[in-house]
Amino acid sequence: MPRGCLRQARFSVGFTLIEMLVALVIAGILLCVALPGYQYAMIKSGRTAARGALLDVVSRQEQYFVNHKRYAISLENFGLGKDYFVDRQGEAVGRRSAVYHIRLYLIDGAYAGVEAIPLNGQTADSGCMTFTLSSVGVRSVSGAHSSNPPECW
Repeated sequence: MPRGCLRQARFSVGFTLIEMLVALVIAGILLCVALPGYQYAMIKSGRTAARGALLDVVSRQEQYFVNHKRYAISLENFGLGKDYFVDRQGEAVGRRSAVYHIRLYLIDGAYAGVEAIPLNGQTADSGCMTFTLSSVGVRSVSGAHSSNPPECW
């Protein structure tokens, strides 16, 4: 094979700088379009974990009432520890990886309900900030949807 053919074949393999830049621009556009949707999905999964944790604590509270003829005033009575934090899967975790802090809502030392307070990345959820489930089953939120809690619940 002539020497010139080898040189031409060697330079025709691979991508040009323009092709690489076009690919990077397309990838960047796709990322800009997909990222907000992904972030919203993560916020919604945190909301779901909070609602599930609240319903679990209320269920435990009702069982505690059946067994002891009074409501508990601490999550420690349910074996959840003094501080109860949940991640996006609803699992008990430490504060650093938690998206909600679950605690009993007390009025004058008496049980009034349960609340989930957003932490870490979940604080970006301005629509449904703190979830509250009262002892009589009233559901509320403190974010932008506070006038319409069913948006969050």
